[in-house]
Amino acid sequence: MTSQSLKNTTVLVTGAAGGLGKAIATAYFDAGANVAICDIHEARLEQSRAQFDFKATGRFLALKTDVTSEEAVERLVSETVATFGRLDILVNNAGMMDGFDPVGDLSKANWDRVLGVNLTGSFLCMRAAVRAFQAQPKASESEPFRGLVLQIGSNASTMGLQSGAAYTVSKHGVAALVKNTAGFYGDQGIYAVALLLGGMHTNIADAVAASSAANSGADDMIDTADVAKYCVFLSDRKIAAGVNGSSITFNKNWPKQ
Repeated sequence: MTSQSLKNTTVLVTGAAGGLGKAIATAYFDAGANVAICDIHEARLEQSRAQFDFKATGRFLALKTDVTSEEAVERLVSETVATFGRLDILVNNAGMMDGFDPVGDLSKANWDRVLGVNLTGSFLCMRAAVRAFQAQPKASESEPFRGLVLQIGSNASTMGLQSGAAYTVSKHGVAALVKNTAGFYGDQGIYAVALLLGGMHTNIADAVAASSAANSGADDMIDTADVAKYCVFLSDRKIAAGVNGSSITFNKNWPKQ
């Protein structure tokens, strides 16, 4: 795709003041898109504001947002639309790992915390984005695209022993949310796709330390920049329509099948 292939497209990336989210936001920005990000870490958001410089480019917005808050998410989406005129793509990236606790050792507090961010947060952001997509016209009569949700999933979206019970349930849940959303809204030009990611340099260290069963080496980890490139690729409107409802594995075949 060319450096300006997403010009006049607006992308919202959650949990994007660092790590994978920031890599994804950067790739979209470099592709010419208007980019809004949110995070709960104000200091990192301020660093991002300085990096992308809205005054110079007019293409970047960073808002402190707790994705578990219904009001905060509604405000995030409405401010994005007010700033850029529309919303075209949501990348549901905000999430957290658990402590690899199986169900017998898992506290309700940790269950609520992980499910709240990973599953409820994804639902709230997806719902607000879909409503924004529905409120705006199709790209053209011949082009039905109204919007795309890219949901960051995990090996744990399909496997049972890649994390603890809470994270596993949350990532199975977001995969189901994608399938349901794709089915209900595809004929309206609103598409949903899940990326099922393996270990990354941003999250694998803690996971390996917490799990005695983990055996991934550096060669098994995927690069966040590669995931970001793939997000941009999937944002082509015809490709988005073609993969609607898909759960795409991106994990370097780890653990080996």
